Amino acid sequence: MFKSSDFSPKVRRRRAGLLCALWLAVGSALAAPQAEFGDKFLMMGTGPVGGAFRPIGESVCEAINEDRRASLVRCVPVGTAGSIFNLYAVANGSIQLGVAQEDLVSKLYADHKQALGRSLRVVALLHDSPIAVMVHRDSGITELGQIAGKNFNLGNPGSGMFTITAALLRALDLRKEDFASAANLPTSEFERAFCDRKVDAVVEAVAHPSALFEKLRACGGVFIDIPAPVQAKMQAANKLLSPMSIAANTYAVQDKAVTTLGMRNVLFTNAAVDEESIFRLTTTLKRQYDDLKGSQVLLSSMVRMEQTDAASLPAPLHPGALRALQGISRGAR
Repeated sequence: MFKSSDFSPKVRRRRAGLLCALWLAVGSALAAPQAEFGDKFLMMGTGPVGGAFRPIGESVCEAINEDRRASLVRCVPVGTAGSIFNLYAVANGSIQLGVAQEDLVSKLYADHKQALGRSLRVVALLHDSPIAVMVHRDSGITELGQIAGKNFNLGNPGSGMFTITAALLRALDLRKEDFASAANLPTSEFERAFCDRKVDAVVEAVAHPSALFEKLRACGGVFIDIPAPVQAKMQAANKLLSPMSIAANTYAVQDKAVTTLGMRNVLFTNAAVDEESIFRLTTTLKRQYDDLKGSQVLLSSMVRMEQTDAASLPAPLHPGALRALQGISRGAR
């Protein structure tokens, strides 16, 4: 039985205070595991529609999110213009993760005129991207030197494609004015232009086989080699480019390998992103490496990064990623 004194203002205040304290204690206990570190919500810059970075970024985020109940880290893929956009967005803190060509990460990190670039940190190696040059079979182009005077796509400024195309043209000693027309179409648009014969030649660096190049081949596209002298000039200007090829029979009715060169692609972050967050994320990727590599053909060349790879990376490893590679849990150092 309750007594009338149980409902006195003094008792009610005391009980309300105790109840409030109890709720605070329970709330603190529930929140404690999630309050151990920051940056639990990570936005990842991927790439444009039709490009390889977007589905790759989506697969990486999916792998991270499968473990989110344990890691407390959630990844959200964001469509972007590509490598260059991702680099600056991560460097200035607008997003926390990005995918980019290794050479572009290196260039921004080493550029002392761009102080923000010094904040870039590598999280993981992703896939290889051979540079593919494709021409329309009705264009009359049979070798790379014949692209001058044709309709050419330079790529979307702000994308890795644009920087690759620019490097190729420098090695060929060609300028924009040397073409009948020079477009700046992103990946999502140059497919239609190529198939409508408004563009004779396109350049893109992607993992193969690529759905994009399947479509371009279906409307008359043919791969051409990047000759050894041109490769040598490109490598002299960019040490992170290495010889690669598109193997014979990668595509239907492709009976010989395509000689080219290309680069690795990396997942990167900002040095200011919480170490524990990146540790948990990298630990998840390390554990799910085999599944992630087999999740789609674009990631078939994904490399299992080891601590010994640190010296060859375009920017330092994030401390959280280094801990994950060393297998050092929090507080164990």
